[in-house]
Amino acid sequence: MSNTNGYKDLVVETPGVDFRVHRSVFTDELYLRREQKAIFANSWLYLGHASEVNRPGDFVTRKLLGERLIMCRDSNGTLRVFFNSCRHRGALVCRERSGNTERFRCIYHAWTYRNSGELIGVAERASFPPSFDVEKFGLDSPRYEIYRDFVFVTFNKAASSLKEFLDPVLPYLDSVIDQSLTGQMEVVEGTHFYRMGGNWKLIVENSLDGYHGMAVHKTYFAYLNGRGYSLGGGLDGVGLELGNGHAAMHYYAPFGRSMARPAPVMSERAKSLVDTLAKELVDKFGEETAELVGQQSKNILVYPNLLIIDAASLQLRVLDPIGVDHTDVTAWCLAPVGEDPELRRHRIEGYLEFLGPGGFATPDDNEVIEACQEGYGQVRGTEWSIVSKGMGKEVQNLTDEEQLRAFWRQWQKDIAGADDAPTERTPK
Repeated sequence: MSNTNGYKDLVVETPGVDFRVHRSVFTDELYLRREQKAIFANSWLYLGHASEVNRPGDFVTRKLLGERLIMCRDSNGTLRVFFNSCRHRGALVCRERSGNTERFRCIYHAWTYRNSGELIGVAERASFPPSFDVEKFGLDSPRYEIYRDFVFVTFNKAASSLKEFLDPVLPYLDSVIDQSLTGQMEVVEGTHFYRMGGNWKLIVENSLDGYHGMAVHKTYFAYLNGRGYSLGGGLDGVGLELGNGHAAMHYYAPFGRSMARPAPVMSERAKSLVDTLAKELVDKFGEETAELVGQQSKNILVYPNLLIIDAASLQLRVLDPIGVDHTDVTAWCLAPVGEDPELRRHRIEGYLEFLGPGGFATPDDNEVIEACQEGYGQVRGTEWSIVSKGMGKEVQNLTDEEQLRAFWRQWQKDIAGADDAPTERTPK
C-alpha cells in the first residue's frame, strides 16, 4: 500500500458509526517528528498579543517550533517580529524574557541592531571586504500577521493568509475579543509556565472534552456549590467542528462571567456593573451574538496548538511539544482594557481557582493526562482509542466528541503523504 494510506490508517472513521485513533500516535517519536514538519512548520502559530508590547521599545522573547523569536514595538510604534539570532555568527541578540530597549546587541562580537531590525553597529567594520553592505544584514523576520492584536507566525512562506486560515473560527475568536465593548483586550501581567507529562494531543483532547467535567472536576463543582453557585442539571452546551482543524464547544456553566453574568460571590456593586455590561453587549451586537459573547462559556481550539478557555476567567494556552510524552504549556489571562478593578479581581481569582497550574482544574487534568500517557505506553494492550461518542446524532451536545473528531480529521489530513509511513493497521 502507499505511504499516504499508511498514515491515514492511524485515524479510521466509519461515518456515523465509528471513529478510532491508533494509540501509537501518542507514544511514537516518528509521529512527533512528522508533526513538527507537516503540521507546526506549515500552520499559523500564535506568538503573542500586541498588548504585551504596548510602548515603543517594549519586547518579549519567545520560542516557537524551536525558533527563538523577538516580538517588539519599534521606536516608531510599529509591532515587529524577528528571529533572535545575530546575522554574523548566530548568537542570541536578546537574552532577556521581556523589557524595553532601543537596540539589540549581540554579546559575541557586539553587532548592534535597532529595534526596527537594521544593523547599525559592526565592530572593526573596516576589516570586512568592501562588498560588505551593512544594510543587507539586518535582523531576519519570519512571516507574521496580526488579527485584532493576536500575533501569529508561520514558517511556510507559501501558506494562505492568516485571515483565510482563521476564517472558520473567527466568530468564536471575535466573541472573546468583543467581551470588551471597545474591542481592546490586554494580557494581564504575569505568565504561567508549566510542564505536563503527556503528549500535546492529549491536552488538545482534554481541553475540548466536555465528557470528563463532572467526573474529574467534582471537587471544583463541590467548591462552587459551597459558595452558593447553582449547578442545576450540569453543563448544557454543544461541541462543533468549525473547519481547518479549528473546533469549539460553548455551554452554560455555573460560574459567573465578569462581562455579562453576575456571580453569587460578587458584591452588589459588581453585580450591577455586570448587568449593565450585559445590556450594553445586547445594544451593540444584538441578542444572539451578545448571548455567545457574554452568557456562554467557551473552549476554543485555534489549530493546531492555541487553546482559548473562556470559563471561570479567560485564558490563552499555548502547547509546545518538547517530547512525545511531555508538553510545555504557556498560559496568560486575557481581559478587557480598562476593566473595573473589582471585576478584574474577580476575573483573576477565577483564573487562579480553576485555570491556573495550582487551581482546581489543571492539576486534575494533568493527572488524567499522565494516566492516559502511561496507559498508552503499554505496547501489548489495546491499540485503539474510541472517539465516537455522539456519532450519528443530528445535534451534538457538550459531552459528545465531534469537536475532538474535528481535530483528528485535520491532523490525519496534514500528516498524510509522509515518506516514512508505517504499516497498515485495521481496528479490531
